[in-house]
Amino acid sequence: MKKLKIVLKRLLQIIPMLLIVTILAFALSNMSSGDVTEITIRSQGLEVTEKNIAAVKEDLGLNEPLDIQYINWLKKATELDFGISFQTKKPVSDEILSRFPATLELAIAATIISVLFAIPIALASARYKDSFIDHFFRIFSTAGAAMPDFWLGLILLYLFAVKLDLVPVISGSKLQNIFLPAFTLSVNYGATYIRILRNNLIEISNYDFMKAARARGLSQNAVLMKHGLKNAVLPCITLIGVNFGKLLAGQFAVETIFSWNGIGKFAVDSIKLKDLPVIQGYIVIVAVTFIVINLLLDILYLYIDPKIQLE
Repeated sequence: MKKLKIVLKRLLQIIPMLLIVTILAFALSNMSSGDVTEITIRSQGLEVTEKNIAAVKEDLGLNEPLDIQYINWLKKATELDFGISFQTKKPVSDEILSRFPATLELAIAATIISVLFAIPIALASARYKDSFIDHFFRIFSTAGAAMPDFWLGLILLYLFAVKLDLVPVISGSKLQNIFLPAFTLSVNYGATYIRILRNNLIEISNYDFMKAARARGLSQNAVLMKHGLKNAVLPCITLIGVNFGKLLAGQFAVETIFSWNGIGKFAVDSIKLKDLPVIQGYIVIVAVTFIVINLLLDILYLYIDPKIQLE
């Protein structure tokens, strides 16, 4: 019952966050360079005349006061109606949601890969602290964290697609081609997880319950695996969740390099073309996704560690 109250409280806290996001998204149309009316007219291939300006203003409701415009826009946004894209002439929500599965697949794959190689490396590094293995993995994680993903993506694409001909140059959002772009994204995040997990494991190794486990005859490897990892990984869950949210916002550079048709590339193209309905829709949908992920993380924490009291 107490957990349910905490979840309901967090749900209520989301409402003001969403309102702020929608206000910021709506303000873009008034703060961005260029007149919305002229941009809309030109996107329709029409000449900017007084008659066309008056017609578009009437059509978009721009003659209304700003607060009325915002309320009208918000009503449509709650139904995922963000208008028509200037560049594709299709509903914005359809355009974004049609690309979202590709971005979601890439985000899940990159997160799984980063966690899968971070855990064993962090365990080995902590187990053999200050040894050659530890120094090697620390250099590896530092280099991975500092390496730009667009540079790594270009190198991997040239090596595996052009030189070795193992993968196609154009991935085309096909699931069988997801490994290379996902691995490119995972290196940076995985390197960060390695460093955090290693430090947590080394710190936890000095706790009394770890010493007690070793005193009972458990080997160092078993102690790290059975008792250390469970406690060390907890602080990383928040970071993994936040990074997963970032990945869901789209990764423009990697999506472009591997021709992955995700929402990141579409959003950046829309910014270049001042496609305001798409930009507004993108901000709202990504923000809602990010908020939902954080809510799920909070709920997950409640069940992983019941001692945590979210306030």
